[in-house]
Amino acid sequence: MRSHVTGPYLWFPVEKEKPEVKLHFYLDGQKFQEIDIQLGGADKDLYTCMYVGDYMGRELEIRSDAPKELLRGISFHADKVQDAYPFRPQLHFSPEIGWHNDPNGLVYADGLYHLYYQWNPYGVLWGNMHWGHAVSRDLFTWEHRPMAIAPDVYGTAYSGCAWIDKDDRTGYGKNALLFYYTAAGGRNAWSKEAGHLFTQRLKVSTDGGDTLTRSDQFLIGHVAGENRDPKIFYHKESSAYIMLLYLDGYEFAIYRSEDLLNWQETCRLSIKGMWECPDLFCLLVENGDGEEKKWVFWSADGYYVIGDFDGYTFTQESPVQMAYGTKLPYAAQSYAGVEDRVISVAWLRMENDWGDYRGLMSIPAEVSLVRDGEGYKVRLQPVRELAALRQERKELEKGCKHTGIGLGGVPLEADLAWDLLEKGQTKLHLGNYDIIVDHAEKVIRFYELEKHLDMAAVPFSRKDGLTLKLIVDQEVVEFYGNDGMIYGAVEMKENILQETLTMDSDVELRSMSWCRLVR
Repeated sequence: MRSHVTGPYLWFPVEKEKPEVKLHFYLDGQKFQEIDIQLGGADKDLYTCMYVGDYMGRELEIRSDAPKELLRGISFHADKVQDAYPFRPQLHFSPEIGWHNDPNGLVYADGLYHLYYQWNPYGVLWGNMHWGHAVSRDLFTWEHRPMAIAPDVYGTAYSGCAWIDKDDRTGYGKNALLFYYTAAGGRNAWSKEAGHLFTQRLKVSTDGGDTLTRSDQFLIGHVAGENRDPKIFYHKESSAYIMLLYLDGYEFAIYRSEDLLNWQETCRLSIKGMWECPDLFCLLVENGDGEEKKWVFWSADGYYVIGDFDGYTFTQESPVQMAYGTKLPYAAQSYAGVEDRVISVAWLRMENDWGDYRGLMSIPAEVSLVRDGEGYKVRLQPVRELAALRQERKELEKGCKHTGIGLGGVPLEADLAWDLLEKGQTKLHLGNYDIIVDHAEKVIRFYELEKHLDMAAVPFSRKDGLTLKLIVDQEVVEFYGNDGMIYGAVEMKENILQETLTMDSDVELRSMSWCRLVR
């Protein structure tokens, strides 16, 4: 199929039940892209699009084994595809259209929080891994920016991180933004034909993160398996930059560099049960002596260990622990460029694709560390920026065991507290869901009524009782128990914000309050 580019956007009809076909794109005989897509016809479910505005007037060729009648449905338009889905979450980031997963390149620079992310702009299935991009000043109101990284001859663009080169160690300019990412060789036909494997590469931005240009600097070649997910930070005590890299199985590697370009391996870790998306950060122990600090080594599922890091070797000092009470959060990454706190964002691996997109990001969380009788535990709490969204708070009358709160299309934050109890239940009901706090069994249950499905059972234990914060948004509820010592997220049905949250309890609560959350 050949045609001249007559509009800046090339639209593709997508039919979700169709098998994927491969499209190869050429200009003047040179390949510039390929995608896998469930190309549809008249019975399409949605449209997606590719920006081709840089090629206006030139002849574009699409090569494919797809039926010609499907190829004829591809067309040029003046504007990009718009998704007018009315029930999009208001607090949680979602892509404009298509699949997204891991947060990538999280960096705070020049007053903006940048969120890059794994993205398939051509459908609601995993694949075609690009980096999408959005920015925010408050971590809740996001502005979508153009696609940041596309697949190329070295592979699709897997996960990675960002760093601000404040001292121009690389020679790309002071305060250049550096993006370390995995080129997943062999994951597209282009790179497979070229014989490329999984390698770690660099892109550079000198315009504030909008344009990412591939560096000629080759970083780390293939080490093992599908080695991926580089994460960078600076270790002040040993005056070096540190890179964490997932290798294969349960194995990770640690690298050092003084110039952000040349990296030497210094340590390997093998921790059973931990894999993908490593992170390493130092936290002050909040209930310690004011000076005690510990390092936290983190992996994709929310498993972590406590230990010590000297700039070369991480020494594990604790068993593997789990930060999440449910399986929805995954692949969290902490922000670079934030000096006084650790802000973590996780991908919520949703099943829904009602709005022609799939997946959400979690509410950004502040990570802290506390010490208890069993050792050290991570605590996750909503970022302090959430306070600016809170409207007038209402309190439940003392002694009241029943209430109803109409959400009215607006996200809600509800805070509940109980004294230490040996029996009794409190049931929160929302749409098709029950959230049951069982004091006898010391567990919080999430139950889907129509499907008779136990979604999660999260244990709790606290000598002086229980606190529980719920944040209800379209499609999802996130919860924080005992001041963030318990955390999780559960997927909800479409338009949950039109429901009423009711509370019925056979025990007296210490307190209950709630407020609207409005951006």
